[in-house]
Amino acid sequence: MKKKISDSWYKNKTWNGDIDSHFERQLRYTRNELHKASYLQVQGCLLLDNAAANIQEVGQVLLERLFEDFPRAFDQRLQAQEKLGDYFYGKQEYEKAAEYFKQVTEYTAEQQSRTHTSGKADLKWAASLYKMGNPAGFEKAAELVAAYPEKLLQTPAQQFYHAELGAWIANAMQNIPLAISYALAALKVHTLLKPNPPAARVAELVKIAEG
Repeated sequence: MKKKISDSWYKNKTWNGDIDSHFERQLRYTRNELHKASYLQVQGCLLLDNAAANIQEVGQVLLERLFEDFPRAFDQRLQAQEKLGDYFYGKQEYEKAAEYFKQVTEYTAEQQSRTHTSGKADLKWAASLYKMGNPAGFEKAAELVAAYPEKLLQTPAQQFYHAELGAWIANAMQNIPLAISYALAALKVHTLLKPNPPAARVAELVKIAEG
């Protein structure tokens, strides 16, 4: 009986020459193109979580291969694009993050489906535009928050994230009534979060709510 190959070969959390050789060998053995795309996506995204910059770079290279070699592997591309958006947002490279979140948002809007995403790439795009600090992007950010489907705000954490982001953006635009409305909505649910939001964030919302 043929021994089943473990799937651990494409779920490495670190990287070295031996892992690279084994990964490439196993990838060559894979005939199904969508499976290849999935292996690149899973492995690339995992390596982005490594603390070492050189390992993170390997992850980026693998995801670039996914984009270049399998342009029609849409499900895998979406997951990789959102992961890269999260990665660059965490590194405070907000312009790069915004571009990836934009790609995810536009494709899911075209397909009228958020499948294979977190469901909030548009809010992440809005947050990236806000963090960039360019007033020219605030209006688009505000549109994205306002258009976010209410039916997706099912938990206090989701409601808080949406309302806090709206308050930040409206306040930056000096739309005081809207900023107050969002801030009050966030404060209404913040005590339901476990753990509670940091005191500094709550204090900022109180300040905005007071106009």
